[in-house]
Amino acid sequence: MRFPNTGLPRLALPLAISLLAGTPAFADAERLGSDLQALMADHGELVIGDLSTSLLGGETTAEDLEFIGQDGETLMIDRYVVEGDYEQPDAVRLEGIRMEGVDIEDAPQELEDDLLLSIGGLVLASPGSAVPPQDDDALAEQWFEEVTLTELSLKHAGEMLASLAGLELDGDFEDGEGRLLLETLKVDLKRVIALSPEEERTQMRMVSNVLTDGTGQLRLDGDFDARWEPEGERDGRLFSDGELTLHDALTLAVDLESLLALPEGADVAELMADGTLLEEASLGGGHFVLSVAENGLFSRLVALGATMEGISEAEYLEQARTQAEGFGVMFGPQVTDLLSGLVDLMAGSAEEVVASFDLPAEEHLESFADDPLALPDRFAMQVKTR
Repeated sequence: MRFPNTGLPRLALPLAISLLAGTPAFADAERLGSDLQALMADHGELVIGDLSTSLLGGETTAEDLEFIGQDGETLMIDRYVVEGDYEQPDAVRLEGIRMEGVDIEDAPQELEDDLLLSIGGLVLASPGSAVPPQDDDALAEQWFEEVTLTELSLKHAGEMLASLAGLELDGDFEDGEGRLLLETLKVDLKRVIALSPEEERTQMRMVSNVLTDGTGQLRLDGDFDARWEPEGERDGRLFSDGELTLHDALTLAVDLESLLALPEGADVAELMADGTLLEEASLGGGHFVLSVAENGLFSRLVALGATMEGISEAEYLEQARTQAEGFGVMFGPQVTDLLSGLVDLMAGSAEEVVASFDLPAEEHLESFADDPLALPDRFAMQVKTR
């Protein structure tokens, strides 16, 4: 009887692994380590626990990173993963980010020493490089154009100061679309005030009480979208809408549709990235709607204003209406309608004020600065309360 030769299969696996280890995919792990070291070299000392590349070259990973800065701050990252081709990654993913000794401008050193910033996950889509560029501002901006962040928290001496469930930023307008999503931002204003300079606390408590109805717990959500639809070589229509909710305070919503003419040779993605699209382009008509909904803020403003002036709330409201009419004499009846609508929110006789604007055609935004008093008429401003 002939038995199969088992020697070849036993040698095949080690041989295959040996061959794969010599491919460029495994060299990417060493390159990631070198690139990260070069990125941090001028700022402190970086220690990397382990470097690896998946067998098929789909991911290059650095694990257990610890960076100690020149001022003593410490940054730790559980995993730094480059997805796809190292030269042109599909994404870069960071997991388990912790930073101790967070640098805050004008904050005392003892406060910074006890701060801990944690981020559960950070994903950068199509960043253009495996690590952030060092000396190219344009590439650095591209690196952070599409960001998804989850589970952020800021703690002081183990106590929560602020947290954010999630953030999505799509600032890459090459596909004609962009978005900013802010999901469940919470700030413990009581703790923040207690850590602030004593001379600033009284004013901060006043603001906190108005914004949070005395709870000291600020909660905020926001979601904004933008879309560009080209209609010619230089013309296109910009759509943008979104809503910002300050819980127990107010909700702001915007809705924009405008035909824009771009300057000669301009690129809409670059203008959007720079934040200069509305400044550089010429208006070709459209509309803009801004709504303000009462969630408790305006009624508290009445109580605060009346207390500060030593009058009754009814007297304060009457005074506010008189002032609204006075501004109308100077700026026009549309301004009276807007300010009177805000007074209605304070009085509880309205829940929402909506201001609508018709955007004039063939105008440049900077031209409106020449005659600001005429703006309500030029924009055909209309105000409704409901």
